[in-house]
Formats: sequence, C-alpha cells, structure tokens
Amino acid sequence: MIGNLPSRRRPKPLTPRQREVVQLLAEGKTLREAAAVLNITPRTIAFHKYKVMRELGFKTSAELIRFAVKRQIVVE
Repeated sequence: MIGNLPSRRRPKPLTPRQREVVQLLAEGKTLREAAAVLNITPRTIAFHKYKVMRELGFKTSAELIRFAVKRQIVVE
C-alpha cells in the first residue's frame, strides 16, 4: 500500500533573490521598502513573496516570517 501514501515532495531551495526578499520582509520591511533596497518594483517583491509562499504551502505572511526565523534567514 505504499503507493497510496501521500507524496511528500521536498520544496525547492530558495533562489538567492527569493532569499533576499524573504529576509527583507522578515526584517519588517514593507514591499515598497524592500523594493527600494533591491532596486526592483514592489510588484516584483510581491511576486517573489507569493511564489515562495505557494511553493512552501504557506497561507499567511506570519508563516513565512516563522520559516525565515527557523531557517536563520533572519535573526529575531
């Protein structure tokens, strides 16, 4: 019955840009502030944020921040 077990695929590692975005957001920066730091648009920041959230199965920004702290992407 192993074929009936739910598949647990390992999420892809974050790209360097996704990591930067998650770090800035976890540090409390707004989309606009993070965009200014990285010299990209707030919409691009939002795209990276929601792509990461979708890939990791997160529904809230709080879950994303918790992930960043646990993975030491940002220190509390």
